[in-house]
Amino acid sequence: MNLATLDPELARGLRLMLWAEHLGLVGDEDLFALSRYLGKQYQHPEQVTRAERVWHYLQETLNDPQVGLRMMNERAWDNLNRYKHKQPLIGHLLPYLTVEEARLQGLPIREDHGWLEESQTNSR
Repeated sequence: MNLATLDPELARGLRLMLWAEHLGLVGDEDLFALSRYLGKQYQHPEQVTRAERVWHYLQETLNDPQVGLRMMNERAWDNLNRYKHKQPLIGHLLPYLTVEEARLQGLPIREDHGWLEESQTNSR
């Protein structure tokens, strides 16, 4: 997805929201409230409070892009271990593996496109 905006706060907010979703840091309702807040859409006061709480949490947690990238890498490898133990994934991340790396890990991989078998990639 490509996106262009002249609003730096919106651009930063979208990056933090995407990372939060992939990392499984906040739920859908929090992301919806935050997207309306960043888009300056009308919300009830309690939704504004919720969005501001989420926004501050994400700024504190993912403010440094290097920290965010490190968290994404760690979550991907943690999810690979979860996948191998048939546990639900947290967020939506798995590491990129070559066919050889996947085979060394003992993972069921479809060589024609390199994806893990879909039946085991349950996420929450």
